[in-house]
Amino acid sequence: MEKRKQSYFRPDPRTWLLLCLLGIASILLVHSEIGGLCLFLGCLLIHLLSGNTNKILPYVLYYLVFYGIGWAGVRLLDSEVAFSVSSMLSSIGIVGRKMLIPLSFATALAGEPTGSLMAALQAMRFPKAVGIAASVVLRFFPTISGEYRAIRSSQRFRGIGVGVVHTLTHLPSTVEYILIPLILRTTKVAEELSASMTVRGVRFSGETISYRPIHFSRKDGALCVFMALISSAVFVLEKGGIL
Repeated sequence: MEKRKQSYFRPDPRTWLLLCLLGIASILLVHSEIGGLCLFLGCLLIHLLSGNTNKILPYVLYYLVFYGIGWAGVRLLDSEVAFSVSSMLSSIGIVGRKMLIPLSFATALAGEPTGSLMAALQAMRFPKAVGIAASVVLRFFPTISGEYRAIRSSQRFRGIGVGVVHTLTHLPSTVEYILIPLILRTTKVAEELSASMTVRGVRFSGETISYRPIHFSRKDGALCVFMALISSAVFVLEKGGIL
């Protein structure tokens, strides 16, 4: 029986990397609220075209949460509450909305298989050490997030940090009970990653061959061009005073 062809488009890991870099450049160049919203909508459209439809609703909810935080900061500033609190909330809301754009592409890049990521970086002529470091970093933070959830579940089972009120009233001890096991688990994870990389031939100085084929297609190029055009158009309109 012949293998069925994939009915969906799976972007190349290099596409997510280029989109992440374009996202960082765009949020540094665009400063208006409407311009940021246009960039965010373009980011959602790219995820829709690439098949990441399940990520759109969470990103919209995150955007609304950060918008609410920024709005609360502005309202507190108008009501003459402590300037440090209001400015902090406003900054969190603004920076959070902007960072969603490159972070969404970085999350998609982190979801790629390690072999594909290594092959993509090798195809871009990056040194082997850079590819290994990038792969470890992208895999390290999700692992630590899982360890943190395991620690919190264990604490709730023992009655520590149950509920928001209990956590806030016992904040120093709760943070201590989280940090110490998290540091110990992080050290253990780092040792396991080091041993795993050694077993997989990281210290081998010869040429490495990837068994995961990668291909930068026209659709990949179209996504990158689309993001670049959106960023350029928003930047030009903002400089022209339209946005």
